[in-house]
Amino acid sequence: PQHVDLWLALARLETYEQARKVLNKARETLPTEPAIWITAAKLEEANGNGAMVGKIVERAVKSLGNHGVSVDREYWLKEAEAAEKNDPPALAVCREIVRVTVGAGVEEEDMKRTWKADAAECEKRGSTHTARAILAHACGAFPAKKGLWVLAAKLEKSVGDSAAMDALLKRAVMHCPRAEILWLMAAKERWLCGDVPGARDVLEEAFVVNPDSEDIWLAAFKLEFENREPERARALLAKIRARGGASERVWMKSAIVEREVGDAEEERRMLAEGLEKFPTAWKMWLMLGQLEEAQGDADAARTAYTKGCRRCHDAIPLWTAAATLEQRSGFSAKARAILEQARTRNPKNERLWLPGARPGRAA
Repeated sequence: PQHVDLWLALARLETYEQARKVLNKARETLPTEPAIWITAAKLEEANGNGAMVGKIVERAVKSLGNHGVSVDREYWLKEAEAAEKNDPPALAVCREIVRVTVGAGVEEEDMKRTWKADAAECEKRGSTHTARAILAHACGAFPAKKGLWVLAAKLEKSVGDSAAMDALLKRAVMHCPRAEILWLMAAKERWLCGDVPGARDVLEEAFVVNPDSEDIWLAAFKLEFENREPERARALLAKIRARGGASERVWMKSAIVEREVGDAEEERRMLAEGLEKFPTAWKMWLMLGQLEEAQGDADAARTAYTKGCRRCHDAIPLWTAAATLEQRSGFSAKARAILEQARTRNPKNERLWLPGARPGRAA
């Protein structure tokens, strides 16, 4: 009667009602054996009594404590992983073991760090549900910590459970409304699932609490632009520019939209205004030169590249574009001179010495 494995083997051979009786008798005989309690919890879950699982685990910890057995959280977390890998999986047992025991013996100031490490280790071992349960508990204990929500969302993403990720991010933004990354993750997930209107709704909610977040505005722009809604995209960028303080990215994307719709005059205007505010934005100088080339104005393109190289002397694509323009225009000597000047200004840049940077092959 003192061999726990015999009791557990006997319980497995019995019907549900008889197994309960066997396990109750086993608990009376071996009151310090946690395995009996865990088997009882698995029995209830297997027979559709999931609501009992949490109560059994709580009673187990209390009873074991009354008999001088302290909670060994490493042991219990291993049992949670074992329950997850049970056949069939005992996911309620896994979840409730984590809920009841994961905080045992952990100081409050160490909880976040410890639980993140626990979840990471479980994930490495393939115990995804245990990792989920740990992070869910952590988010419940520290709901204002956006980093925990981000980790939990990434885990759901890796599992491929879009519905769970969406539900988790809904809770996350309620607790951390100022955390832009959570809104962006929520909107992107909706979009990737094909729910463009849903993604718009998420971003509109995000605007309400983060009206000055350029990242959220630009995410809304990207959603419209990549879903072939150029007018919506244009309108969003116009609103950002009108608010003042728009970054280099906003002006460049404004020019890209105009390029996409074929409005060369408006693209030129966006680039000119953007460069007035950000004269060292080499990508905009490059875009301006490319625009002028496309419009057949080599002189204007040459001017754009020259100004760009002067202000952004380490922007190699500008130098190579300027050299290519001269080569195409039949001025090979000038093209070589531009590349020599670029090498002088950027002596350690290997790209300028590659064959592709030589006149006649500049790109």
